[in-house]
Amino acid sequence: MDRDATLTLVRTLTRPVLELFSPTCVEDFDDDFADWVLGAGTLGVSENSYGLAPPGRGLDTTLVAGMFFQVMMEVSRLPSGPQERVSFVRKRAKDYLVTQLAGQITLSQFYRLLNLIEEEVGLYFARQDWSGNGLNLVEASRPRPQAEAVQSDALCQTLAKIGIPEKGRRKLTPETLRDFLRETEGRWFRLLDLETRFQVNKKTAWAYLNLLLQEGILVHNGEKANRARYALAAPFQVGPTAPPTV
Repeated sequence: MDRDATLTLVRTLTRPVLELFSPTCVEDFDDDFADWVLGAGTLGVSENSYGLAPPGRGLDTTLVAGMFFQVMMEVSRLPSGPQERVSFVRKRAKDYLVTQLAGQITLSQFYRLLNLIEEEVGLYFARQDWSGNGLNLVEASRPRPQAEAVQSDALCQTLAKIGIPEKGRRKLTPETLRDFLRETEGRWFRLLDLETRFQVNKKTAWAYLNLLLQEGILVHNGEKANRARYALAAPFQVGPTAPPTV
């Protein structure tokens, strides 16, 4: 199992848990997660690394990330198929959160969180199967990508003209944005995808997306909140014949 991909998934799963259960931790999430990666995230975790939190402590980045990392290590040893592995992770996360924090959020919020976990883990295993075990059923339902689906030169020139702001040690530059948009191959993506890829918060990710929308580089699907999706505009795609696909 690819360690970097696993850590990216752990980060993606950890943040929404904290946003619901422990919002005071979100402001320092990026730094806390980076500290965790330098410790347990890179070296592995012990069998009891996601045991019960001390009384009164609640959840923090270390506990939640440790839980997800441990579960991913466990599920990687299972011989079962992708669907069984996704169910395994969902059940472990559900059992952990119920034990830790039952009653702190509404039931509908809780199950929306579990559905998000299931979706992200499913995408993770789909990518793993694509790269390591041949084409799986999820990917088989999608058309094979073209050799080059994006007008790279036109995209690069436009990004260079609009003056992408670069802040401090951020990895978000015209070049890395171009690479990200090329990798989408014209398909819809989420705010969370940009946030996760460049390790930025939602406010920063939205600022960049809004700039790209204003400049006509991206289009919006017209939905709100978690249903909102973005895709590369038609002039930057190679011969688009239909709206972007998921």
